Amino acid sequence: MTAVASPTLLPWRPQVPAGYRGPRIALIHGLLAGAHMQKHLLHFLREAGYADVTLYSNHHSVQAITDDLAAALADGRAVALIGYSQGGFQAFKVAQRLSERRLPVALLVSYASGGVGRWYPPQWGFNPRLLPTGVRRCLNAFSGVDFMGTDKPHERNLVAQNGHAELVENIFFPDALGIDHIAMARCYPGERVHPAVRERLLDRLLAELAQL
Repeated sequence: MTAVASPTLLPWRPQVPAGYRGPRIALIHGLLAGAHMQKHLLHFLREAGYADVTLYSNHHSVQAITDDLAAALADGRAVALIGYSQGGFQAFKVAQRLSERRLPVALLVSYASGGVGRWYPPQWGFNPRLLPTGVRRCLNAFSGVDFMGTDKPHERNLVAQNGHAELVENIFFPDALGIDHIAMARCYPGERVHPAVRERLLDRLLAELAQL
């Protein structure tokens, strides 16, 4: 993975080259985490060659994100949803809305989405562990020391196979690794990225996107 010390601040909505056939990726940040995601995961994915990555707020309309992705699906392209913290809740909501419209999600990634985040009123009563029908592959990452985004007990963090998905993978970072809420979303500079986050989350994400 190539990393730079000071990533360029990129526009949240890209100028997609004409004829681009790669996936449309919806990246949804958490509460007050827009600038952090802009500097890190948005830059990371664009740098990896994915031209159609849009960064959305966790307050962005679920319906509007769904419509954006539906447009790409109508054009024969795959879609991916990646949500961090409160954005993970929103990613599952968008996936559910697409499922209701019988539209597929090639990849759904949620990380650090639980814990104290469940106290936020927009998420009351919503379960971000129920995988909607139509999601083909799902990665769900959480860390034992991340009280902001990890539920107690451990079992409450697990996304269950729904009988339709090709893959559901729960990625747990044990307490001993010391990976906190912010560290899970860090991509730069390379020397500050925890090796386990690089290998089990960032590299894993790129491997999944390469299949779309």
